[in-house]
Amino acid sequence: MSNIKSFLEGGRYTPPDSTSTATMLHITRVMKEIDPTRPMRFILVEGPEQFKPEYWNRVVAVFTTGQSWQFKNYRWSSATELFKHVLGIYVGWRGEQPPDSIKSFGKRIMTCQVDKWSGSDASRWRDREVVEAVWKAIEGNMRAKGWKRDAAPASI
Repeated sequence: MSNIKSFLEGGRYTPPDSTSTATMLHITRVMKEIDPTRPMRFILVEGPEQFKPEYWNRVVAVFTTGQSWQFKNYRWSSATELFKHVLGIYVGWRGEQPPDSIKSFGKRIMTCQVDKWSGSDASRWRDREVVEAVWKAIEGNMRAKGWKRDAAPASI
């Protein structure tokens, strides 16, 4: 959670900050194909422990590390079942293969690669491209699920 906001909003990967204790963050973004006139608010959460059942209809993506224990408190605790309903996103290092578990989770996992952190922001110019691909996948998935300018889907 400590580096997701700078990644998704600013288009720049930074190493995680181990002192961060945030479990919920808000970001906004214009989704041009859904509503080009106003930004949509996205709520990023560490996990679904505080979810009400109806919240699952608004989940647009789940970032995964490739570990199946991550999903034990989810509506669908099996990764393969979860990713039949929700877009999965795995972000790894450029040039390295994703864990085998990512492949076993199903075909609805988007794998992205960022350059390893070298201690400097100077080499982060490719991050924006990765972030834009992530947002494009999220928006496409939202449209396919029935998101409209003034309505979320009834169920996923």
